[in-house]
Amino acid sequence: MDTATINDAPATPPGADAAPTADAALPVIVIRFPATYAWLAIGFGGLFFLLGILFALLQPHRNLAFGAFLSTVSLAAAIGANYWRQHLHVVAQLTPRQLILRRDGTVNWSDIAAIEKKEIHSSYRGTAGTSQFARIRLKSRPAPKGRLHGFLQKAKHAVTGYDIIVPASELSCTVDWFVAECHKRMAAASARSV
Repeated sequence: MDTATINDAPATPPGADAAPTADAALPVIVIRFPATYAWLAIGFGGLFFLLGILFALLQPHRNLAFGAFLSTVSLAAAIGANYWRQHLHVVAQLTPRQLILRRDGTVNWSDIAAIEKKEIHSSYRGTAGTSQFARIRLKSRPAPKGRLHGFLQKAKHAVTGYDIIVPASELSCTVDWFVAECHKRMAAASARSV
């Protein structure tokens, strides 16, 4: 499974002094959507492709039209899922100065009051389940984009106590790793401001 892409941005622009800074040690990290769902779609596409061939060749009445249709559609689905796997959308970017989230916008590291991992345990008919989240509390909440957005923001903060919630199911890395990388950048930002 893919974890994250690290893009080494140049620490200083060409012609500038190469004095070491806190930003130089922190690369830009791009976290994409997990490829698991694309791999599942590719697998099901391949399975239904073989099923379509079996329908076309092994049925006693030889229904070639249905088998060819099923094989063609499933092959197209597998090709589309492979394209999706190669072009997964970016969920978060961790730059030396900002956390850029696809859903919640851009947040400066100095504006983050706390970030932590939260696990929710559940059980349904004897089957245990666990969901993990990265929760982010901001020092000052961003201005709402509208009435409904403002209401939902206040409700989320009232229920959870946090302003931004990133589910583990959207990350191609673990929540522990994501939180640790965020803490590194928060520490660098606080060292810069002192």
